[in-house]
Amino acid sequence: MRKMKKFINSISAEILKLKYPPILWLCVLIPVIVASIIFTASYLDANSMMQLGKNPWSRYQSGGMGIFGVFLITPFLVMLISTAIFIENHSHGWKGVYSTPHTRSSIFYAKLCVIIGICITTIIISIILNLIGAYVLDYLLPEIEFRHYDMRLLTFLPSYIHVLISTLGIIGIQYFLSYRFKGFLIPMSFGIIAYIVGFIIGTTNKPLALYSPYSYPSIVRDYQMFTIDKIGIIQYGWLNSVEWRSIFIFILFIILANILEVRKNIS
Repeated sequence: MRKMKKFINSISAEILKLKYPPILWLCVLIPVIVASIIFTASYLDANSMMQLGKNPWSRYQSGGMGIFGVFLITPFLVMLISTAIFIENHSHGWKGVYSTPHTRSSIFYAKLCVIIGICITTIIISIILNLIGAYVLDYLLPEIEFRHYDMRLLTFLPSYIHVLISTLGIIGIQYFLSYRFKGFLIPMSFGIIAYIVGFIIGTTNKPLALYSPYSYPSIVRDYQMFTIDKIGIIQYGWLNSVEWRSIFIFILFIILANILEVRKNIS
């Protein structure tokens, strides 16, 4: 019970630290960008939304999720993780952090939980803003008839969960790199370059994408933006091979990073 209380205190401390860096504003800015793009595109091309007998929510929600999963979630995570760790790397902050009664592992996993929590919060905000955007669009263009169809929220919520799982490998790698390098530039540069390369690989419709963790968010679902039928994704129950690979990479790099951090000499 005492350990759990200390861990919760560590999480609270990490949340307080992240209240001040400007990067946290991306938690809201990213969903606003997604909602604005899909709203504007749907408003300017309303005819494509009005297909006889088809639920307009499907196209609208799929578009928002595609923009979020393919173009924005990976750069957001790279910047978030690099910034979260740099707070301690800057001005030798680890000495002060490790002088507290909390264990190194407790601090390590508390920071990780906060990062994943911010990612989940960003997804929730994105879903809410997309729903608001759809109703505003329905008010401006009643002929789209959003109000006459089921919004299919329960159908798209699992899809966002799959996207989140696909990012775990990226979180693990970036978390490892940010702990191993004191500077901000190396983890950030690696993550952005890996994202660009991963995006290119993910759009080639080749099995090579299965070996690029930074491609996983773009291939875990069919966003109807580019074909993924030849990549060789296999479904294992509720999760597919991309998600299982992402989970494995996440566990591997997090355990390795934790072991190295516990053994690190900061004197």
